[in-house]
Amino acid sequence: MFAPPSDTRTLLRDIARDRLRSEIMRGSLCPGDRLDDEELAARLGCSRTPVREALADLAHLGLVELRANRYTRVAVPAREDVVPALQALGLLFGGVVRVTVPRLGDRSRSAVFRRLGVLLDCLEAPSLQPSADAATPIYRTFIDECRNPMLTAALRGSLDGLTFRLRHRALESALPWQDIRTGVVALRVAVDVRDGRLAERATWSAHLLPDPDGNEA
Repeated sequence: MFAPPSDTRTLLRDIARDRLRSEIMRGSLCPGDRLDDEELAARLGCSRTPVREALADLAHLGLVELRANRYTRVAVPAREDVVPALQALGLLFGGVVRVTVPRLGDRSRSAVFRRLGVLLDCLEAPSLQPSADAATPIYRTFIDECRNPMLTAALRGSLDGLTFRLRHRALESALPWQDIRTGVVALRVAVDVRDGRLAERATWSAHLLPDPDGNEA
C-alpha cells in the first residue's frame, strides 16, 4: 500500500485526534466505551494507522485507556483522582490568573465577573454538568487573555485531561463544595478589584490547594 507523505499522515492523525477528543469531552463517547480502530477508521474516513496514533495521543492525555491485546476504551475517571486533578488544575490556572487579572480589559473583566456569578449559582446545589458548563468559559477567557504563551501552552495541554478526571459519577460527594464556593467568591472579588495576587490565592483555595502564604485552604 502506498504510504502518503508524512505531512499528510500527520494531518490525518491530528484530525482523528481532535475529532475523538471532541466526542469524548462532549460525552458522545462515554467513559468505558470500547474503541475499535477499524470501526473508527471507517467512520472517520481514514486508514487505521492515524487512528491508532490518535488513540495513543489521547491515552497520553488521559482520555483513553490502552491495554495491549485486551481493549482500547474511553478512560473511566477514578474517585481517587478527583482531588489531585482539581489541585493540578488550580496550580496551573493560578499562575494564569495572577498575570492576567490585572490586565483584563473592561469587557473581559465584566464577562468573567458575570460568569463567576453564574458558577456561584450552580455551586449552591452542585452537579457535574451545570458546574462544568459554567466554569469552562471562565477558564477559556483567562487563557485567551493571558500574555504568557508558555503558561497558556502548559494549561491548554493539560486542561482536557484534568477536567475529564473530574467526571466521576460520585463527584457531588467527593468534594467539599462549600470550600470551593468560598474560593470562587474570593476570586470574583479579586477580579472586581484587579488584584492578581489575591486572584491566585483565591484560585488555589477554590481548587483545594494550600494558600501560597502557607495557610490551609
